[in-house]
Amino acid sequence: MGVNENINTLFYHACSTEKQVRINKVKKSRKKIKNLLATTTTTKNMNNNSTSKTQELTGVSPNPRILTMMNSWAQQHDRQVRLLGNVVELDEWLDWRMKWGQRVAAICAGFGVLFYVVNSTLFSGKNVPVFVAFVVFVVSCVVSFLMIYYKNFSFVIARRLLKEVNVVMILVLGICIFTIDISKPYNSFSPINGFVYLLLVTLFLFIDAMKKKTRVFILVVGNLFALVTLYLIYERTFTETDVGVILFQYGDDYVFRKRSIKRSCFIQIFLFSLNGMWTMFKDKKMEKMMFATGHIYRETGTASKYVEDREHSQRMRSETAESMV
Repeated sequence: MGVNENINTLFYHACSTEKQVRINKVKKSRKKIKNLLATTTTTKNMNNNSTSKTQELTGVSPNPRILTMMNSWAQQHDRQVRLLGNVVELDEWLDWRMKWGQRVAAICAGFGVLFYVVNSTLFSGKNVPVFVAFVVFVVSCVVSFLMIYYKNFSFVIARRLLKEVNVVMILVLGICIFTIDISKPYNSFSPINGFVYLLLVTLFLFIDAMKKKTRVFILVVGNLFALVTLYLIYERTFTETDVGVILFQYGDDYVFRKRSIKRSCFIQIFLFSLNGMWTMFKDKKMEKMMFATGHIYRETGTASKYVEDREHSQRMRSETAESMV
């Protein structure tokens, strides 16, 4: 009997111990599940409103001074742009000038092209009121461009662009067209038209040197430049503009006609600018320079997004220091 009682007692204690272990395991599992659920709920709430949740947990009330400092830092960060490996400070009123300058420039450029096409198609470019309206819109467009370029132009990038063969050739061809219009004008308005086209070419080429710009504005200017150039090619191919005008003649065998030379200049300008216009459409983030061969990044000055050009960086740093003085 004594032996049986001891065995029963041991068996009872063993069962009790095993039952207690199972209960403890269940309690620990429930506790882990509760902690996990609580953590998940806290994380969701913090993601929804991280600032207010943090302040509630820490018992800290919002500080207006801190919020003001954060807002001022954000505004200062918006007025900075990275060019050729350096952070460049932008003008305080640049956003306002860009907002209205781009709108006025796009509208005036569109109306200027419209009046030029109407005058050349319907009146052979000889209608004075239409030409005056064309000049007014062109002047307004140039003034708007100057508003955008003011304290928003990088001379370092401009010098980098002037090292490109296609940029130099486009400028030389534009100057040649202007010279031809002065020496052998189609009418009294031809020199002004040649100067306006040269101005359009220059503004379009050096749009790469703008520190801050918008993609919509670049697309509008690029498309207008392409349409104007194509129309000028069409005008000297299928119409009677400059027919039979001899630019200069060397003997009886060498005759250089104004119509064919200007048409060749316009075609070459369009072909040289094709690469830049393709980059304009392809580069949606505007990280690359349009007219720089080798796909040069604006931020670094090299063909790599992460490797900086030290020489350009030093020039940009000195330019930034001069602009801040």
